[in-house]
Order: sequence, then structure tokens, then C-alpha cells
Amino acid sequence: MYERLAEKLQTTTALKWFPNDVAEESWIVEVEEELGFRLPPSYRWWLLHYGNALLSGSWILKVGDPEHREYHDTDILYIHRLNLGEDWLVSRFPHRMDLFVPDSDELYFFDTSSRDEQGELPVMRYDLINDEVEQYAPTFADFLEQLIDERS
Repeated sequence: MYERLAEKLQTTTALKWFPNDVAEESWIVEVEEELGFRLPPSYRWWLLHYGNALLSGSWILKVGDPEHREYHDTDILYIHRLNLGEDWLVSRFPHRMDLFVPDSDELYFFDTSSRDEQGELPVMRYDLINDEVEQYAPTFADFLEQLIDERS
């Protein structure tokens, strides 16, 4: 199902992934239990097979070892917990779960209010300079492919 993406991941120079840093199923389940919903299938696939990555020098958020979650700013649940502590952010973006923050003028997040029939969540791009949000990709897999294509 993700053959094209796996092939791109093997050949891209824009993204560096770390094969020994994959998530365990139990870590993902623990995150989903706290969030109250299942993570998108393509993101789960990524976590179980690739784990995390640097894309153009910035981390794509991962699900890390629960023992070290409180200290890793690359863990999606850790960042989500921090965001929930910001009342202004929650009131403005109640369905935002950050995924990738490459620099100071944009960020990418899952829109947790909009799930398709396969269980995928769209990835949104927030242009911080113009204060505009747009759908970037319909799935996490499409998000990765598009970013790889743009930055290769």
C-alpha cells in the first residue's frame, strides 16, 4: 500500500530517517488511549516502520519511548500536551495536533475533526506570517511524499 512512499524514502536526500528508532505498538496504543482516538493508518505505518525523521533539518514528530516522553520535544504526545496547556491555542485551534514544525513561518498539523473512511486525518499547513490555514495533504503518507518532492 505504501510502496511508492517506501521507495522515495530509500532514495531521497531531503529526509533522513533512523531505522533503529521505530515505535512499538504498545507505545502507539498508549498515545491513542490518552488522545481518545486512533492515529491515522499511514502515520501508524510510518511509526512502526520508520519511526522518525529529519526533513531539511527539522524533526517530523514521532511516538517515542514512554519512559523518556517528558523530555523529548520530538514526541507528538509531549508537544500535544504542551499545546493543550495554551488556552488561546486550544480555543483558536481545538482540533490541531502538531506534526512538523520546520521553521518559524509555517507548521503542519493533523486536523483531528476530519477523518476519512479509511481513518486518515488531513494534514494542514499553517502559514504563520499570513495567519492562513490550508489543507496540505489528505493523509500523512501524501504529506511525506509531497514534502519529499518539494525539498528534494
